[in-house]
This record gives sequence, C-alpha cells and structure tokens, in this order.
Amino acid sequence: MYKHGAFADLMATQDFVAPKGVATLPVYFGRLPVHQLLTFEDKVNEPILVKSFNDAVTKCGYNDNNWAEFDLCEAIYAHFKNDIQPIGPIVLVNVLDPATMVTPDKTATVTITNGIGYIENDKVILNTIEITGKILGTDYSAVYTTDGAKVLITDLKGALASPVNVTFNEVNPDSVTKTELIGGVNATTGVRTGISVIDLVYLIHNMVPTIIDAPAWSHEPDVDAALKAAGQKINGHWYAWVNSNLDATSGTGAETISEATTWKSTNGYDGAGETPCWPMAKNGAKLFHLSTLTTVTMQWVDYNNGNIPYESPSNKPVDITGMCLADGTAVVFDQVQATDLNSKGTRTLSYWGGRWVLWGPNTGAYEYGKDMDIKDKFDCNVRMLYHLANEFQNRYGILVDGPMKRAMVDTILNDYQKFLDGLITSGALLYGVIQFNETSNSDSDIVEGDFTWDVATTTTPPGKSLTAKVAYTIKGFNVLFGGEQA
Repeated sequence: MYKHGAFADLMATQDFVAPKGVATLPVYFGRLPVHQLLTFEDKVNEPILVKSFNDAVTKCGYNDNNWAEFDLCEAIYAHFKNDIQPIGPIVLVNVLDPATMVTPDKTATVTITNGIGYIENDKVILNTIEITGKILGTDYSAVYTTDGAKVLITDLKGALASPVNVTFNEVNPDSVTKTELIGGVNATTGVRTGISVIDLVYLIHNMVPTIIDAPAWSHEPDVDAALKAAGQKINGHWYAWVNSNLDATSGTGAETISEATTWKSTNGYDGAGETPCWPMAKNGAKLFHLSTLTTVTMQWVDYNNGNIPYESPSNKPVDITGMCLADGTAVVFDQVQATDLNSKGTRTLSYWGGRWVLWGPNTGAYEYGKDMDIKDKFDCNVRMLYHLANEFQNRYGILVDGPMKRAMVDTILNDYQKFLDGLITSGALLYGVIQFNETSNSDSDIVEGDFTWDVATTTTPPGKSLTAKVAYTIKGFNVLFGGEQA
C-alpha cells in the first residue's frame, strides 16, 4: 500500500509475559472461574501450566473483582500484572467443579440494545445459557467481559426480542471447603484431587514443583499441615517449599502482632520447610495474601540469581500500598514491631527506603533463643538444601539400574563436584564437597544395589542484621589547634 503522511495504528493490549528460562515453579491450589469457558472438564483437579496473563485467561478464565470466591485470580494478577517484575510460569490447580458445584435453573432478563446485552452475574456457567427457540453460537453468542464480572450476549442474526429471557446454571464457589482443597487419592480409581494433584505436575509437565501455596486456604491448620506433608518427597523424590498464611480474619483470627504470634504457636505453623506470613496487603482496592506476594518474589529473586534459591525474598520490594486484615481494615506498625514478628518465625511487611518490602528471612521453625538445628534457621538455606537434593535426583535418575562400575562412581563424583564448585564460585554456597565413602556403603547395601554419596555443604547465610558501632572520641580536637586529624 502506498503511504504518504504520519500514521498510527491501535494494537491489541500487550500480554503480560514472564521472562524465559525461569526454573523455580510455584504450584497454587484454590478456585478458578473455569465456568467462563465453554469446556472446563479438564480444568478441575488438573495441574494447569500458565506462562502469561493471556495464557491464564484462555485456560482458566479470570475475574478481576471477585477474588474472595475465585481466589486463584489473585495469583494470576500478582505474577503477571505486578509493577515490579512479571514472573512465571506457574501451575494452578482448581478444585471448583462447575459440573457438580451448581445452583441450577437461574433466570435473567436481558435488554438488547444495538444487538448486545449483558447478564449482570459473574457465576453464570457459560455452556448452560439457553434462550428459548435460539441456538448458542448460531443465533447468539455469549462470552464473559474481560473483567469477568458479566456475560456479553450478542445477537448474531438480529432476531432477539428485547428484553429477552435467559436461563442458566450458576457455579457455587461456596461448595468448596477445606476438604475439597486438601483432597486425596481415590483408593479404587487412583484419581487425585486437591493438594494430591501435586504428584501430577512432574508427570504431565516434566517440571519439578519447588514452591507450594494455597493463598486463601493455608490459614486453615489442616490445609497447612497437608501442604507441608505434600512438599516432602513429591513423587517420592522432590522437595518443595511452602508459603503459608496466619489467619488475618477480624474476630476469629489474629488482629495484632501479639495475637499473630500466639495464633502461630497454637496452631502449629512451625515447619522448617515453610514461612507463615501475616497480615495481608492491599494495592488500591485489591487485597493480597502475603504468601502470594512471597511466592512471586521468591520466583523473581531466584530467576535473577541464575535460578539458584540462595537469596531470601526478605527486604525485596512488593507491589502494594499498605498492610491490612482480611476485610481490608488497615494495619500499621513499624520495622521494630515487624522484627518482633520475625523473631518468632513469621514473615511480614515493612516500609523502608520509600518502598514496601517483605520482612523476615526465617523459617516457621525459628524462634529467637530456641535450641534448634542450625540448618533450619533461614528460608534460603533450607531452600538451597532442597535444591541440592532435587538436583542430584534430577541429574542421576537416568543412571538407575545401570552397572555401577568405578568409572560411574567417579563420573557422579566429578560431575556433582563441578556443580557444587559453580555454586561456591557464584556465592550460592560457602562450601560443598561430595564423597563416596566406604563407611556409607556396606557390603549388605551394595549386594542390594544401594549406593550412597555423602554431600557436605555450608549454605550462604543472609546478612540478617548489619551493625555499626559508633563511638565518640576526642582525637578530632587536634584539628582546632592546627594539627592534622589523628
């Protein structure tokens, strides 16, 4: 086309896409608005891999306003629409089933103007919409608006009367309880539901899950316990970190720092493989669970460190405007008070350097002054041990059942030592050595084909506090008499 002049074209909104090569993989459990899709049977109790915002909308649906009932929309927004660093991929496991969790036979009267009208309802199961005498897809179309708040009805043939009566079923998010979220394995069919779906992530996507989060549910002690159990030996092999939340509900949960500390202790949020978080956060009208913000931050910090989880997300910026309880009530405290929470193994938030940051590098097992295994003090140290264990299994699983010749022993020793040396060079470890010791490989073990390598490592501790000891001296008086400063 011949052109002469100045032109501008309006393009489609750019997708919020995460960078390539991210290895840390969070897995979220909760409810998604999959009723917005015409087919959703494969979106229930299945690990859905999501790589961008538009990818999430296409595969899962999205509701920008009702995160209380479609809670995993919070994770989609937090990962792909934050103003710090969009990051993914993530895996979403939806336990809300529009095929069974329904309120049937609902009706609405829709006014058609210029060929379009709206069903003002965010729970309409899209494939159940009916208009008497008309065919969906032929006489009219039905799609959710981009915010997920209502359904757009379009008259395709100009034959819809106005107003028109529409019938449909509604999905019922309240049907989901912690029982469905925890799930399990059917003893007869072997079908997995809820948190048990974690075992399908590696099998379906060939990716190792490394963080587990159920933002709207982990304040339930039973759910937290199930998450911690699921994070150990996934598929009999993999270790995953758990980000959890203390209850920030007004009236029934913790509303103050002292209440949060008591609630944590009383309800057993003291795992070495988790950090419980309190309170919640907000950005404008949107409320976020602190576990979600932690998961997002862990993923981008790991990515910026070459996918090695040796740095804590503590003191890293988060895209919020303040702290709050679950009902949005503002919570205000300073860094001194925030540090009191940290001393009991709880992650929180702090306003520092003109920005909001996560605050607290300790695990849930930590309590200042308590006698404990030193490896369990910091989140980044435990996650590094998980990383070393996962990496060994991932590297050498392919060698299982092959002949264990001396050359194979040396190959594993040399290869894994090279891996450890690289971590030491980068600062991810202070020390790392792998050995094949006779004391760890008895004749009876070798006869059974069981071989063991010993790995000794010192993970790099975080600089949790930096102190300058400032003292007054009279040495500077010399300057007043023409002398040089001592």
